[in-house]
This record gives sequence, C-alpha cells and structure tokens, in this order.
Amino acid sequence: MRHKKHPNRAGLNRNSLLNRITNRIHQSLELQQILSVAVQEIRAFLQIDRVKVYKFHPDGTGQVIAEAIAAKRLPSLLGLHFPADDVPAHAREMFVKIGARSIVDVPQQQISLSYLKSPQTTGDLTVEEVQQRTVTEILQRPVDPCHVEYLTAMGVQSSLVIPILHDCQLWGLLACHHAQPKTFHQEQLDVVRLVVEHLAIAISQSQLLTQARERAIRQELINKISTLLHSPHSIQTILQIALESIVNSVDGSGGRLYLCPTGQAQITEIYTDKAQPQGMLENAPFWQQLMAGVGRNPQHGYVAIANLYQAPELLEVVSAFQTTNIRSVFVMPLHYGSETLGCLTIFRDAIDTDITWAGRFDPDERISRVRDSFEAWRELKRGQSKEWTSSEIELVQALANHLSLAVMQHRLHEYERQQRQLLERRNQELNTARTLAEEANRLKSDFLSSTSHELRTPLAATLNYLKLLKEGLYYNEVELKEYIQIAYQSAENLVTLINDILDLAKIEAGRLVMHWEEFELMPLLTELQRLFQIESNCKGIPLSIDCQVERIYADKFRLRQVLTNLLANAFKFTETGQVCIQAITKTDEPAIEISVTDTGIGIEPSQAEVLFEPFVQADGSVKRRYGGTGLGLTVCQRLVELMGGKIRLESPGLGQGTKVTFTLPVRQGSRE
Repeated sequence: MRHKKHPNRAGLNRNSLLNRITNRIHQSLELQQILSVAVQEIRAFLQIDRVKVYKFHPDGTGQVIAEAIAAKRLPSLLGLHFPADDVPAHAREMFVKIGARSIVDVPQQQISLSYLKSPQTTGDLTVEEVQQRTVTEILQRPVDPCHVEYLTAMGVQSSLVIPILHDCQLWGLLACHHAQPKTFHQEQLDVVRLVVEHLAIAISQSQLLTQARERAIRQELINKISTLLHSPHSIQTILQIALESIVNSVDGSGGRLYLCPTGQAQITEIYTDKAQPQGMLENAPFWQQLMAGVGRNPQHGYVAIANLYQAPELLEVVSAFQTTNIRSVFVMPLHYGSETLGCLTIFRDAIDTDITWAGRFDPDERISRVRDSFEAWRELKRGQSKEWTSSEIELVQALANHLSLAVMQHRLHEYERQQRQLLERRNQELNTARTLAEEANRLKSDFLSSTSHELRTPLAATLNYLKLLKEGLYYNEVELKEYIQIAYQSAENLVTLINDILDLAKIEAGRLVMHWEEFELMPLLTELQRLFQIESNCKGIPLSIDCQVERIYADKFRLRQVLTNLLANAFKFTETGQVCIQAITKTDEPAIEISVTDTGIGIEPSQAEVLFEPFVQADGSVKRRYGGTGLGLTVCQRLVELMGGKIRLESPGLGQGTKVTFTLPVRQGSRE
C-alpha cells in the first residue's frame, strides 16, 4: 500500500509557522526559557538531530547554554565550556559579516555558499582580512580542514550556523548539527534567520529585564547600607558592618576601610574584613597619591586592577600579598568636597573554577575532541583574575558616596559635640572665675574694712597717747612711762600689721627672696620663748619647748616670722592651759615637723582649711573679741610653701584647743 506523501514542513504556511515559533519565544522574558523554546522549535522545524545555542563571554570563551537533541543521535554538549581558540577572532568576525554558513556534507566538504577552487581556506584569514574582503571572496574559500575534522570527530555530517547579534555585537551562535548529510533549503534558512532575529530581540528584552533586576537589587543594597549608616549604633559598628556588606556585594574575598586622622589626637582608623595583606597598605605611595587625587582615573578617582602582579604601580607592595590568594584590587578614595576622608579597598582572590560538565566522563568517542576543549578551558581559567565590571564599579561608587557622607556627618557631629563640651567647660570656668572674683571682691571689702579698723586702732591709740604726752596730761613719772610704752606698743602693732600686708603682697607678686642658711633650731626657739615670756607670765600660760632637732636648713628670718605668728595666735586665743612647741624629724619622709599646740578656744574641724584663706577668720564673734586681719595664717602658709613645706591646722572642736603643724624638707646641710 502506498502511503500518502505528507506535505513538507517547509511547505507549510511560512507566516503561520513563524508566528507560532515567535509567539512561544515571546511568552517569557526569562532568557533560559526563551532559548530552550527556540532550540526545540528550530530542531522540530528542521527535523535535525541537535540544535544548540553557544554564547560568547567577554574574554572570547564560550558556553553551550541551551540545547535540543534527538535521543541517541548525537551526544549532548549542554553546559560545555570552550576556550576562545575554538572559535577564533577571525571566525567570529566572519560570522558577523556573512550572517550564516552551512555545510551540507562534511565528508565531501560540500558547502552551500563556498567553493573549493581557492587553495586557501577561511582558517588562513585574519580579522583584518575578513573585514577588508567582500562576502563573496570569503565564501569562495573552502572550510578549514581542522574544522571539518572537528565536526567529523563529533559525528556531525552536516552543519548550519547562524550568528546571534545583540547591539551589533556577536552575542552567540545558533548551531544546528545532523548526523547525516543534509541540505538546508533557502526557505528553511530564511525561517531560521527570522527566528534568530526574534530570538535576538527576546534576548535584548530579557537582558533589559535582567539589568532592571540587577539595578533593583543594587538599589535595595544601597538603601539597606544607607539606612545602616544612619542607624543609632556606634559609628565603629556601623562602618564595620557596612564594609562587610560592600565586600560581599561584589564577591570580594576581603576589604579594608581606612579613615584619615582627624582632631588633635591624629589617630587613624582602620576596619578590615576577611583576607588581608601584610602591613599598612595605605602608607604606600600608591594609596597616598590616590587619596591625594593623583590616580589613574582622575575623572572618577578609583583604580580597578584585575591582576595586581601585573600592575607596575603596585610593585612596592606586591610582596605584602604573597601569603594570600588575593589577585584583584579595587581602590576607591573617599572624599567629601575637597576634603579627603580616607580610602576603601576591596580584594578578590584568583579564580579557581572547577565546573563539572555532564559529558566530561562520557565514554562516547564522538565527544573526545570537545572533552579536550573543555579541559583546555579549565586549564586556562585556573588561577586567573576576575575583571571588575562596570556595574560592580558603579555599585561601589554609589556605596562609597554614602559611606563618605556618613563619615563626614559623624565627624561634623563629633566636632559639634566637642565644641559644645568646650563651650560648656568655658562657661563653667567663667562661672567659677566670676564666683571667685565675687568672693575675692567680698574678701577685699572685708579686708579693707577690717584693715582700716585694725590700722585705725593702733594709730588712734598712738595719737591719743602722744597727745596726752604733748599736752602734759599725766600725773607722775610712772604714768608718763606707761603712756610712752602704750604709744610705742601701738606703733609696733601698726608696723607689724603693715609688714604682714606687705609680705603677703610680695609673696603674691613672687618678689619675696628667701635666704637659705643652716642654723641650730633650739636657740631660735629659746629666743621666741623669751619674746613671749611677758605674755606667758601675764596670762599664767606656760610655754614649753620639745626640740628633737639639732640643726635646720631654712630661711631663719622667715621661720622666726612663722613661729612668731603661730605663737601669737596661740596666746591670743588661749585663756588657760599651756602652749607647746615641738620639733621632730619625720620617719616616713625626709622632713622636719614643727608644731605649735595650745589649749585655747579651738575651731570647728570643717573650718580648718578656710582659715588659711586671706582675710578669713573663724567667725565674726572671734574677730570682734580678739581682733586681727586674718592674714597671719595666710602669710605662714605662703612662707612655709616657699620653704618647700606644708602646713595644716587641726582642732578636735570648739573649746578643745588647736594644733598647727608645718613641715620643712631636709635639705643639704641640715641634720638632726
């Protein structure tokens, strides 16, 4: 029985078939789905054993990314990577120029658009020759015998290859293989060409979708890091997390953030993540010049180096990387306006790709040649560096801008905080100074009032008694002598008061000169005992001396002045009991300690330190009852300090006596 002949698929309505195929292609924007549909439709249309899509990478290598295959007719090549030499540059240029090439019978080298008359083959052409020669001249050359051998080894008897162009560049190849010689009709070629053109459009749309998704992902990452940079955490925590996020966003193997020193401390900040070279890179001239604006890309400032071992500018620091697997470096200076803030550096390790291809261990002899190509590709990829893509650079630039802004905001905030603290401290100092000035003014007023009174009292007494003497208002010789003595004593008191004031003024002005000498202490104490003998007898208060120090090195005149003031105070504020002077050598430090102890009125312990302030007395009642300007202890304290010692006043309380102790350091020449 004779079968009815089925209409040839090529005879089907061309537009209907093309619409069905292109509709299926355009039903998705996902590239892999588009390619899978395209190869299936074309294989079915051509009734051929294998259709594959071969995509070129920027470095010239390629990969089979989609495939439709008839079972057991030809081996699968899906996922296979090829080195760039498998489709050399002149061959890629030729595909762009002629649009398609078909070999209908590989063993006979019957090529539909080529002639065998020329002794040269297309494999002998260079890229320049391909560009300069006409299409006719190219197609009149025979196929390269190596290519024929390659196809034969793969079991391919006929081949049709159509380039896939995107943005006028060779994006990939649509390759159709058949295990038997096969003729491709012009109508079939036209349909496949139209399908490939629609495929190119679909690829463009899919890439736009991919780029939009990548932009969305980048923007999401930028927003995430921007939010982090303005979060309420410490700036150190924020910068560390931001650095780690930036390194991960570009598949970095490590990174470091260097911030230039600021403020008076001039301390640099460095943050690191994962793999690091040895030493401080940022001190190297390359980094310093880059941060100063002397970079290889002055327009953008950054430097992207794919292989640091081939970069002459990194020759000085390349040894710092030898213990690491780092191969690529991206350096991005951080600026805000004209101010340099620091530098962001990201590292990448060398690529050690080990992609497994399903056919790698397939015993089929037809893929032995492509297996060799795959191994050659793996060997070429091992240890290579990875280029920094424009999208990665744009991402790091955007993140670096946010990073710079955050660092600058933190510095401004820190500067404002320091200025505010400084202002508060200055205000506090001004308040303290004003309080002290007000207190000094009050003390000055009290001093003037008290001093005026103290000066007028002896002066008035002196004048009154001198007037009595002048007018002869006395009755006998005894009264005359008494008047003279009182006038003399009043004048002495006035001189003493004026001397205290002058001494304090000299001390405060730093004009009091000390006269050091070594002398015996006991004679000085005995002299003072005689000086206060009259007062001691009058009050019935004995003055005892306990001197355990033989010699002392000090200003004798000023030491006598200190002891005179202290003894005068002791007798003035003591009504009963005794006054004692004691001098000992301290055992815990090289110093001599002299104390004057009385059994007088005493003071509250809380007022002990206040009494050393100028013009200060315990309270108004003491001043009214005992008189005085409040300069005695002040002068004593200043003199003791000039002699290198310290003075303190102790009292158990009111009515329990007072003890004033001062120390003098043991100097050269003094001994017990």
